[in-house]
Amino acid sequence: MNQRDFLSHNQVASLIKAVGHERTVLIMGENGIGKTSVHRTLCADPDFADHFKVPPIDCTQLSDGSLFMPDIDRERGVSLELPNERLGLSRANQRGVDGARPIIAFFDEVAKVPQFVKNMIAPIAYERRAGVFFMPEKSVVMMATNLSVEGLGDFLEAHLRNRIIVVYMRKPTYDEWLNDFAIPNGLNPILLACLEEYPQMFDSFVDYLPGGKHEGKDQSKDNPSIFNPSEVQDAYVTPRSLHGASHILDAMHLMDTATLEQALNGTVGKAFTSLLMAFIRFGQQVPSSGVIKADPLNAPVPENKLAQQIVVFRSISQTSTREDADAFTVYARRLVPEMQSLFCRRVSSGAHAVMTLYCSIADFSQMLTDNRIFWRA
Repeated sequence: MNQRDFLSHNQVASLIKAVGHERTVLIMGENGIGKTSVHRTLCADPDFADHFKVPPIDCTQLSDGSLFMPDIDRERGVSLELPNERLGLSRANQRGVDGARPIIAFFDEVAKVPQFVKNMIAPIAYERRAGVFFMPEKSVVMMATNLSVEGLGDFLEAHLRNRIIVVYMRKPTYDEWLNDFAIPNGLNPILLACLEEYPQMFDSFVDYLPGGKHEGKDQSKDNPSIFNPSEVQDAYVTPRSLHGASHILDAMHLMDTATLEQALNGTVGKAFTSLLMAFIRFGQQVPSSGVIKADPLNAPVPENKLAQQIVVFRSISQTSTREDADAFTVYARRLVPEMQSLFCRRVSSGAHAVMTLYCSIADFSQMLTDNRIFWRA
C-alpha cells in the first residue's frame, strides 16, 4: 500500500456524487483526516439541495432498534419493520410517494462494529431499504472506516466488500488543507505560520511503508509528530487535532503558559507542541491587526522572520473588506522579500472571496508581477 492507491477528498466526493445513488461507497482512511467532511461537502453541494440530510451516524453507538424495529398492523394481521426517524424514511417519504425527498446518509466506523450491527446496515447499503421502506430515487448512502493497518479493529468480510465500492482516502496535502479549510475557516495564524515551516506534518505513516516516498526511513525519528501505528502515542498531529489546537490558541490569552502547553500536548502531541511554542513566543512580537489597518505605513514590523510569517497568515485570514486588503498590502510591502512572496502566493492560491478583494488593488498586482506569481484560475 502506498499513496498512489489513495484518492483526495475532492476525488472521493466526486466519485460519490457520480455513483453514490447506485452503489454505496466505503471510504477507508487513517484517523483524523476528514473522512466525515466528505459528507459535509456533499450536503453543501447545490446538486443535493433537495436531499434530506441525515446527520452522520456513528455505527459504534448503534444497538437493536437503532435503525428499524418491529411493529404490528393488527388491522391487517401482519408485523412490520419501521425505520428510525434519523434515516429520514417514513410513509410520507419513501420510494413511490409523490414529492418524496431523496436521502443522503453517512455511516461512520462501519467496520468496527459487531456483526449484528453490520447486518442491520446491510439492507440500507445494498438495497437502500430500512425495514419495509425503500429510500426515494437518487438517495445516496456512503460509509467510512479506518485502515485495517492502523490496528483500530476495522474488519469487513470479503463478500460484504464485494457488494460496495471501496476506496482509500489520503490525508490532505498542506496546500489543500490550508487553502480549502484552514484559511476559509479562520484557523489561528500562529498555527498556520508554524505549519508553513513544517509541512511534513501532512505526511502519513503510509509514506513510510514499502513503496512510500519515505520507504526505508525510521518514522519514529524522522517524523514523530504524526500518527504511527507501530507506537503508543497519547496524541499526534492530524487535520482534526490541528483544528483543536487552533481553538486552544484562540483562547490562549485566558490561560497561563503551563496550561497552554499541556493542552497542546494532549491535542497534537509533545513533538509538535515543542515546535509550536516557539511560534507562540514570536507571536507576541506581532502588532495587532487594528494597529496595522489604522496606519499600515508606520505600524511596527517585527524583525524576526517567523513573526512576519504570522503577520502574513493573520492578515489573509482577517481580510474581509477591500479596505482591509489595501491596508494589509501596504504593510506587506514593508516585510522582507521572502515574506512578501509568501503573502502573494497564499493570497493568489487561496479562497476565491479573498482573491477577489485583492485583485483590484494595483499595488498588490504589482507585487505579483515583482514576485512572478500568477493568479490561480
